Amino acid sequence: MTDSGFVKALKDMNLRYPEGKITNFFPEKGYGFITNQKGEKIFFFLPEVDTMGCRVEDIRKGMRVGYDVSLTAKGRRISRMKILSVH
Repeated sequence: MTDSGFVKALKDMNLRYPEGKITNFFPEKGYGFITNQKGEKIFFFLPEVDTMGCRVEDIRKGMRVGYDVSLTAKGRRISRMKILSVH
């Protein structure tokens, strides 16, 4: 699947995202948690996350990420994740 021109433009803009760290990750199940700078844990389910060009296979516990949050019926979830550094 290719991104629309609008999505490509958004990805190319150097937007600042809230930052956090992947503190729990269960790759075999496809989900994990990002802990934000306030210490709150936010759930992510990889099939629902736009990884902004990062290969899902490269995502690891301990990575520093930028992210967007969506409010769902089940609470807050990560909707977009950008890898900032591996440690």
